[in-house]
Amino acid sequence: MIQTVRGKIKEEDIRNVLPHEHLVFGWPGIKGEKDNAYDETTAYENCKMRIAMVKEHDVSLIIDPTPIHCGRDPLFMKKIAEDFDIDIVCATGFFKDEDNVLSILKALSYTNDLEAVLCDLYVRELTQGIGDTGIKAGIIKTASSYQKITALEEVLFKSAARASLKTGVPIYTHCERGTMGLKQCELFLSYGIEPKKVVIGHQTSNLDLDEVREILKLGFLIGFDQFSILSIPDIPNDEEKFENLIRLLDEGYEDQILLSQDTIFDRMGYVSKSKPRYPDQIYKQVLPALKERGFEEETLKKIYRNNLLKLFK
Repeated sequence: MIQTVRGKIKEEDIRNVLPHEHLVFGWPGIKGEKDNAYDETTAYENCKMRIAMVKEHDVSLIIDPTPIHCGRDPLFMKKIAEDFDIDIVCATGFFKDEDNVLSILKALSYTNDLEAVLCDLYVRELTQGIGDTGIKAGIIKTASSYQKITALEEVLFKSAARASLKTGVPIYTHCERGTMGLKQCELFLSYGIEPKKVVIGHQTSNLDLDEVREILKLGFLIGFDQFSILSIPDIPNDEEKFENLIRLLDEGYEDQILLSQDTIFDRMGYVSKSKPRYPDQIYKQVLPALKERGFEEETLKKIYRNNLLKLFK
């Protein structure tokens, strides 16, 4: 069973999936902005348009791993899910430790056992609900910075691991520009987490394919989940991402790869200067191109559906 914002659903009720997309995303404080104010009506229309796009490809489930402090809004998620009849999984967890984004957690750590506090928070959101919304989270998010895992991030990783061990809920990580994935794996293994319960995210953007192979050899799943992102410096372009995917499939890793795009349906209050990205690229371009290269539907269904679902078993 998978916990969504509308309740639990069975695997047989799920058609196609998107393992890593965001309905809305914004940095802490965005709701206090005046010049670039967040408008929920606009966000609703942006979500409506993008969900219509993916429903053309029979997508019935979206995992939204937006962290607690980055615009996560479970009530908005539930409204979108109900209005457009699509299942959405909400996350618990925090983002990376950069630019004082986690300053509130640093302050909390001065007088509290932060690891225990966060573990209790995650478990509560997974088993009882988020605040007074009655909506339960269904996945755990954690993240590391570019080419480093800070001391605070290590606390976040251990808290996520403890919550996962208590609840059986899987973890999906953020690897900034694809870096630090192998170190994340080492941390999880030291905490006693089974690799099959963790997705190491953004390996589409890892320049070191040998490192990606090492992550896979350890038994972890990987998110090949940043197709169409071109604005991040020092990551492969889409053609290189596609060829790396083919190499990994040819090498037999079809049971450990999840395809997605990491799109943001509405960037809260700010208009991106980059070319708009849409959440249907893997269904419109990547999967058809893989078929042209000779991959069978049985293989493709694993990376666009089945590998995600087995995370929750």
